[in-house]
Amino acid sequence: MKKAFFFAFFAIFPFTLSAQTLSTNAKISLLTVSPGAELYSTFGHSAFRINDPQQRLDVVFNYGAFDFRTEGFYIKFLRGTLPYQISGNYFENDITGWTQEKRSVTEQILNLSQAQKQGVYDFLQNNYLPQNREYAYKFFYDNCSTRLRDVLKRVCTDSLTFSKTIHADSSYRQWIDVYARKNEKLWADFGMDLAIGEPSDRNTGANGAMFLPDNLMDAFDNAKIQKDSTWKPLVLEKIELNKGMLPIIVKEKELITPNMLFWTFFFLVLIFTFYQFRKTRNSFIFDKIFFTIAGIFGWFIFVLWFFTDHGVTENNLNIIWTYPLLFPIALLLKKENSGSPPDRAWLSKHFLAYGIILILFLICWKLFPQEINYSLVPVVFALAVRAFYIWWRLRKKLSSF
Repeated sequence: MKKAFFFAFFAIFPFTLSAQTLSTNAKISLLTVSPGAELYSTFGHSAFRINDPQQRLDVVFNYGAFDFRTEGFYIKFLRGTLPYQISGNYFENDITGWTQEKRSVTEQILNLSQAQKQGVYDFLQNNYLPQNREYAYKFFYDNCSTRLRDVLKRVCTDSLTFSKTIHADSSYRQWIDVYARKNEKLWADFGMDLAIGEPSDRNTGANGAMFLPDNLMDAFDNAKIQKDSTWKPLVLEKIELNKGMLPIIVKEKELITPNMLFWTFFFLVLIFTFYQFRKTRNSFIFDKIFFTIAGIFGWFIFVLWFFTDHGVTENNLNIIWTYPLLFPIALLLKKENSGSPPDRAWLSKHFLAYGIILILFLICWKLFPQEINYSLVPVVFALAVRAFYIWWRLRKKLSSF
């Protein structure tokens, strides 16, 4: 059922609405869905519910859907050019799916005038038309939560005001860290920290912080709306829709975290390097593998920076320590009894310069405009150790010629 719902959530439903006038009993709510077990649901979800019993209408509008049938789907997805869409579904279907995924759903009934309710519904209906559904999704700036904020702002104009101080003091990266670590997804957090660049370290402000569903819910709780010349709370009522239906969830911690793995690896590299120092002859097989992997990650960051349109992967300083040209330069390392002195000379200087750059990278760590994941410290140390070892070994061999 999980896989079926995953497809249902992200696919575009054959859902048809006819233009109609909402009754005075209609309610418009913000639904906030808690994070789920799957990676795609780490940050939760937001949606608008339109509930009008008199018109027998109870539907949910979700932004952030995409169509698997899109031509070149995987390439466009990786490049950040996949068109996303608004989807519609019956509330009963969505609440059933979320409950089966063991995700809580909080409903905030909004204190809107009849004209504002109709305005929100009309806007969503118009946005749901096939010719209007698609938009350029941006994880930080234009996602399932920010779209709902913007719809309400557009309809309510100056009669709606959000707090300018709530959640205003963190960067996008810091918010990602909070959610990933809270949900025990340290590897996901590490991967995102590696892939996203300096734009992620800009302060969100109160408005930008609403890119996360929980922050949007908090913003709605603290927002005011003007009715009859009086400023009143935007939220009339807050309800936990499926709290009694959810089992008690015990979060499973990751047995091996990035810190544990990489510090263990670093100490093994130290032991291995000390062992090689005591030997008179050594090969560079380990270094070929190690530096090639680092170089491949460098090319990955390079492609994300210059050839994708995610909006948050450019200006990534992780490219300093990954250094794309390590692959293929690492493959030029040869056994100590092979290779000409000129080959050894430039390789020796190359790895000396690279080792110095890595040390400077670690020294300047806190001065960068981009926050670097601390789990990378032992990785950079290990690369520096091996870079200096290669320099020393090649230099020693050169002096014997």
